[in-house]
Amino acid sequence: MKNIAIKTSRFLLMGLLTYGTLSCEDFLDKEPLADLTENNFFKTQAQATEALIGTYDVLQWNTVSGYHTTPLVLDILSDDSYSGGQPSSEPSLLEMDRHRVLTTNGEVWGLYKKHYVGISRANALLSNIDAIEAPEDFKKRTKAEAKFLRAHFYLDLVRFYENVPLILEPLAPSEYNQPAATPKEVYNQIAKDLVEAMADLPSSNLRASGGRATRWAAKALLARAYLFYKGVYNQEMQAGDVTVDAQYARQQLEEVITQSGHALLDNYADNFTRANEFSIESVWEISYSDENPWWDWGYIHGGEGNMQPQQQGPRIREATGLNYVAGWSTATPTQELYNAFSNDDPRREATILTEEEVGGRSNLNLGYQHTGYFSKKYTTSVEYLREDGQLELNWGNNYRSIRFSDVLLMAAELSVLTGTDGQDYLDRVRRRVDLDPVLATLENIRQERRLELALEGIRYWDLLRYGLNDANAAITVNRSSLPANYVGSLSDFNIQFNTARKGFLPIPQSEIDLSAGTLTQNSGY
Repeated sequence: MKNIAIKTSRFLLMGLLTYGTLSCEDFLDKEPLADLTENNFFKTQAQATEALIGTYDVLQWNTVSGYHTTPLVLDILSDDSYSGGQPSSEPSLLEMDRHRVLTTNGEVWGLYKKHYVGISRANALLSNIDAIEAPEDFKKRTKAEAKFLRAHFYLDLVRFYENVPLILEPLAPSEYNQPAATPKEVYNQIAKDLVEAMADLPSSNLRASGGRATRWAAKALLARAYLFYKGVYNQEMQAGDVTVDAQYARQQLEEVITQSGHALLDNYADNFTRANEFSIESVWEISYSDENPWWDWGYIHGGEGNMQPQQQGPRIREATGLNYVAGWSTATPTQELYNAFSNDDPRREATILTEEEVGGRSNLNLGYQHTGYFSKKYTTSVEYLREDGQLELNWGNNYRSIRFSDVLLMAAELSVLTGTDGQDYLDRVRRRVDLDPVLATLENIRQERRLELALEGIRYWDLLRYGLNDANAAITVNRSSLPANYVGSLSDFNIQFNTARKGFLPIPQSEIDLSAGTLTQNSGY
């Protein structure tokens, strides 16, 4: 991870948690590990820092079982991308694309496991931090970061699976078999963690914090959680004694807008350049790095690279003179997304890479569900190209998880919901790309979110919170003919959203089997 110091952590290697990862440097200068246990590890400030780094590290993992990041999976589930690539090598993604996900889907299991590894690491740190020898201000910030991370993992987990166990402390082996909590219990814990974290996280930007969580990131993540929970369940969240309702969530965003120093970059496309990682527009970012080249295909998340650019890059035959090198053409953008942009909206060119920009169709090895379009935001740009290490495993593109424009649009939406004026927030987003103002209605704000945040892993969860009718109308496609750019048969591009499943993934069958009936399958599976 860029800016978060990565060293091989004894915390990761001593077997306290399910998985260990991070770069393989410095093995020889570590003390013997055989005698380390959870009881004797958490003693010093340095050890607590190692444990915190190990918790951050899980954010950058792929889905454990494959090469795919959370945002890529979400775009494929949405109406913005097809699975693309090669279905023979990526059947799990094709199931998601078609909304015909099996309970044995490898990506479903991988995402589930990844998030519980992160939660387990956060729990271990929070359970031991008070006993270590360290200054109180260090302990406060460390606890705040661990709570932010636990909330982060749980928010993705509960939005993917809905019915998940809520585990808040390390478990003894006899306690491993835990029942699912209610969504309300999980969302209330997310809110509690974030509200408590706000007080002790730094009020700096990401560049100053070294890529670690800030107060502003926690406030924005809380608003994101609230909007989803309110949209899907029509309830407020309870963070201990604090009721998180639309007014409270809007207040947190207004503090980000007026107090954080975050702002929009002048040029929209600059958000996704290497120079603008941790930029003034980036409220929260997941860090990746090419600084420690990785080679091991059998242990991909042992490195620090981002597989999403490799997945989404075009399958170029000859890259000489181009700004991109060959990728795998996964998550090909849809014609509907392309058409959603007006011709005078510069965000289309900054978001979607056309086949003409990479030498034309004759310069491409066409993948499955070829639409003529690729992602330009997270792709195989030559500015990220590294010459050593396995090329595909060492893309250093950071993922911009929450941009300031998203904060403005969430604030505009919450303003409408609370009967206040959110016009200026919407206007600021459109003014940046020289578009005329439109009235700040829910419909216009939702459309703006699709355009502003396209191919950033936001759209699918937005659709679910708008309602199943909206999700079905957007995702279901029944074509009678193909757009001119498309290559394949009609059946390749027709999708049927499954409303019975409410947009959630299944609980992995292996987890249900291990639980001996304690866990039950989600509806529709």
